[in-house]
Amino acid sequence: MFRLRRSIKLALALVVSSGVLARLVTMVSALAEGDPDQLLAFPLTVIFPAILVGLLLALPATRSREGALMRLGTIIQLALIILLPPLALYLALGLPVVFLVVELFETRLPQPLRDPIVRAVLA
Repeated sequence: MFRLRRSIKLALALVVSSGVLARLVTMVSALAEGDPDQLLAFPLTVIFPAILVGLLLALPATRSREGALMRLGTIIQLALIILLPPLALYLALGLPVVFLVVELFETRLPQPLRDPIVRAVLA
């Protein structure tokens, strides 16, 4: 069974939490200036990805190493959606690229490079 290391989960949760907080501050300041666009985008570009990250972090261990790496890639992609609002649409549409990158990582990267990386993020 493969799962993300606790330290990696904590780091990802902190990044997402700080991103949500930063976007909340940005939204409030934009509202104070009379711009409602940040508020209208907030549910789909902040709340929904943050909930998905929470769910992905709470899932139990997977049977395959690729599954755990795909979860990690998806969490990183969702964090980028929160942190980079001008690119959120492109990042959301590019989510299948995460699975391609994991597949290429597992099949094309030489084992001496791949195994230390996997040991660093998976338990």
